[in-house]
Amino acid sequence: MIHINWDPTPHVGPIPINWYGLNFLVAFVVGGLLVRKWAPRWGFSKTQIESLLAWILVGTILGARIYFVVQNDFVDYLTHPWRIAALWEGGLAFFGGLAGGILSAYFYARKNGLSFLRLGDLFAPAIPIGGALGRVSCWLDGMDYGTPTSLPWGIVYENQNSFAPIDGVSRHPDQLYELLGDMVIAAGLIKIRRKLPEGAAFFLYLVLFSVLRFFLFFVRGNVPEVLLGLKNGQWTALVILAVALPLVLRGSRRPAVSVR
Repeated sequence: MIHINWDPTPHVGPIPINWYGLNFLVAFVVGGLLVRKWAPRWGFSKTQIESLLAWILVGTILGARIYFVVQNDFVDYLTHPWRIAALWEGGLAFFGGLAGGILSAYFYARKNGLSFLRLGDLFAPAIPIGGALGRVSCWLDGMDYGTPTSLPWGIVYENQNSFAPIDGVSRHPDQLYELLGDMVIAAGLIKIRRKLPEGAAFFLYLVLFSVLRFFLFFVRGNVPEVLLGLKNGQWTALVILAVALPLVLRGSRRPAVSVR
């Protein structure tokens, strides 16, 4: 087993360091730089992408926070509404951030007369790359910790400030499972997306990530089952899969996208 004694809330003098926030920023910047680099080959200017990224950043944060609030002590947040804006307390959910980012991109595309599906194909590999980077701090901080395991790569969190239970129990490093899954998805999409019809790479990402998340949540230990033995994230994954899979199959009949 692996022991982690990482302080997720250190201070430099009186100034707190939010590793999750810094990691989120790094992940967003890296993903944005990749998309900006790829943009000309997909028919978009770097200026357009820079403006779009600002929209996506706002939509991602809002969506991630709303999804978290709805599925965690929603009544308490309603009775203390000022806590909804207290991002420094933690509490961002990836599925919500994904939905917020997609909606922002859709409205930006409509407003500026751009192809939303083509934008989706452009962003498709960058999303899992950013997601993978974001899982590093989750792993170290003990966020989204896994269920108990006897496997040799199980994680035991030891720091008193860890978000995981400090009980000496070895747990699945489900954050690293997701990191590896994201990188596999990204590599596959980079390899095949130019051979796919417009929109297919984007919807294929949604399908693959939903499948990854569905199985991953069986070993995620910080969320309860809500219905039929499944957790919130699994039901969300099934809904996304039900929408995205038919779109992938329907889009497979169209000709491949033209990329310079």
